[in-house]
Amino acid sequence: MKLYDIISNLKFIGIKNYRDIDIDSLTCNSNEKVSNGIYFCIKGLKNDGHDYAQDSIDNGAVCLVVERFLDYAVPQILVENVRATMSYICSIFFGTYKSKMKFIGITGTNGKTTTTFLIREILMNMGKNVGLIGTEGVVINNLVLPNELTTPDPIELHRLIRDMEDNKCEYVVMEVSAHAIALNKIDNIHFDVVGLTNITKDHLDFFINMDNYIKCKMSLFDYKHAKCGVVNLDAKSNKDLLKKSNIEITTFGKEGQLKLISSTQTLNGSDFKIEYNGKTYSGHTNLMGEYNLSNVLMAITILSKLNFQLKDILKVINSTEIKVPGRFNVLNVDANYHVIIDYAHTPDGIANVLSTLKKLPISRLITVFGCGGNRDKTKRSEMCTVAVNYSDFVVVTSDNPRDENPDMIIDDIIRNCDGKNLVRITDRTSAIEYALSIAKANDVVAILGKGAENYQEIKGVKYSYSDYKVVENYFKYNTKLSEINV
Repeated sequence: MKLYDIISNLKFIGIKNYRDIDIDSLTCNSNEKVSNGIYFCIKGLKNDGHDYAQDSIDNGAVCLVVERFLDYAVPQILVENVRATMSYICSIFFGTYKSKMKFIGITGTNGKTTTTFLIREILMNMGKNVGLIGTEGVVINNLVLPNELTTPDPIELHRLIRDMEDNKCEYVVMEVSAHAIALNKIDNIHFDVVGLTNITKDHLDFFINMDNYIKCKMSLFDYKHAKCGVVNLDAKSNKDLLKKSNIEITTFGKEGQLKLISSTQTLNGSDFKIEYNGKTYSGHTNLMGEYNLSNVLMAITILSKLNFQLKDILKVINSTEIKVPGRFNVLNVDANYHVIIDYAHTPDGIANVLSTLKKLPISRLITVFGCGGNRDKTKRSEMCTVAVNYSDFVVVTSDNPRDENPDMIIDDIIRNCDGKNLVRITDRTSAIEYALSIAKANDVVAILGKGAENYQEIKGVKYSYSDYKVVENYFKYNTKLSEINV
């Protein structure tokens, strides 16, 4: 593609050394080998991409997108915001700006992964081709690919969207993280529907305070990003959005436009009754917990906005067993007690999982959890308080300590918690094994925080690690644990 074709409609401040050259690739990594590439000089939290422009030129970059002109002979495009410009150029380069696919975006602190998997599962069962992008990976129809970030950076994101289009996907279902919104990753994707699950305390290491975090999430519900929105009215933090959004909003919940009339939780999932547009419907899902029922209602409401009939949506939900990687996964173990693994890593997320378990006919609830390093420290002691309040016994351990000392993280976690029903075991494998060793008949061991992650990050290195494998090894491979399938 010619440089002129890429930037002809771009709003830029200035241009230097312009030549209409061929562009064959895009990069924001100065160490990446490229052919005739555009290098985006991004100012990060720690490093400034402008300082590494020469490295990128040496590696094949023939054009720079900058926020200040540099002393190099290659063409340079001066813009106000390199991140926003990168999203725009990616949409042009990969041709995604003219995509005919329907885009669905889900944001919120908790529930994004489950909701996107639900929507994908329903659409696939209706015979549609679907692409999914989220925390647990990328799925193009039935092809599963790994994914490093909840919402990939624009170059990878638009490359994936191009691949989905080429594979005849009709719908793209995406988790949209707050970071992705703040860092302009989704600027040039216009969603047909966006959904908000809830907003609870998280990511304050980046957003500093809850006001900034809430404002960022809610900014997705704007005509520049989406045609219409769906909001969980049961989440108190969401109600302000109804007053501020300039797009059509449809609500769901106990007082929503799609109204939850009643629900019953059982060991086999959730039975529910809803009312929408003057008609009453009954449904069943294998997913347990009121928080998961909210995710189901979100999926139903979103698909109704895409002109699917509720009776058809509910027919699929009633007959389909939904399995979401790392979310309330009940393991098939050779024991007289139960083991579940869940990704819950916020105070609200832990409360959702543990409160659901406490309502079931079980004996004791034993909880294993930790907190990630280099992340919001203010939630650590809150998570412990929640775990202690709901559990009969708590084992505090490591999660992904990253650059922090894991023992100091645990000090933060237990700062306001003490008592005979809490122990600290720094090594996560040992902590899980201890919890399994003390479990008795009809107990539940809840292992929280990492879900389906297959690594543990320590001092910049991701070591192979899996909560599932630890449990499987504990039972000495006598029972093959239930596999997670998407």
